[in-house]
Amino acid sequence: MSEVIIYTKTGCPYCKKAIEDYRAQGIEFTEVNVVKDKKAKQTVKEKFGATKVPVIVKDGTMVSAGYNGGG
Repeated sequence: MSEVIIYTKTGCPYCKKAIEDYRAQGIEFTEVNVVKDKKAKQTVKEKFGATKVPVIVKDGTMVSAGYNGGG
């Protein structure tokens, strides 16, 4: 089974939408809030080159950044 991580931040409507879409599709994921986890924020920027959330990572590969729907 794939490992999916959704990097989010508090109050982000796009993050909320991504989470809702993944839940509706029955896709299991781990949510990591970059506001609460400064190391995660650094990882998103350095490893994936992303400056906006949500960032969706599947099996260690970024599949979406700045999600706006679709899953």
